[in-house]
Amino acid sequence: MSIKCDSKNPTANGKTMKSGYGINQNVSASYHTNNRSAVTRPQNAVSYFPEFNYENYWRLLDRIGSGFEFKQNKYSTYKNRTHFTPIWFPDGDYTVNTWVIDCWTPDGMLSVNLSDSLYIDGNLWDDWHIGPQKND
Repeated sequence: MSIKCDSKNPTANGKTMKSGYGINQNVSASYHTNNRSAVTRPQNAVSYFPEFNYENYWRLLDRIGSGFEFKQNKYSTYKNRTHFTPIWFPDGDYTVNTWVIDCWTPDGMLSVNLSDSLYIDGNLWDDWHIGPQKND
């Protein structure tokens, strides 16, 4: 699992970003078996977020090829597969937990819990300025 700053985030720097901007996520999961016809590949992935204390609100990811990504966000200007961090989120680690599920075997379901983090430093209001521009 990997989360990264959305490509449209103008002030992101590596794994550091300001709150209020979006993140993208890629999840891949694999399994090994000697009887592929008896096991399904993982069918679903569900992500949980710190702003909701990893409860109540979650996002079911889209299967893209052999992995998973966020669904297209209708609130994204560019319809990106993004999750917007809340503007009020404090500076520090922003960790997303993802549960990959529904990999069925004759003995039951296999699942795995994954997580990744970005670092929040500031918020998008730091990038906005309303007033006269400084002339050089």
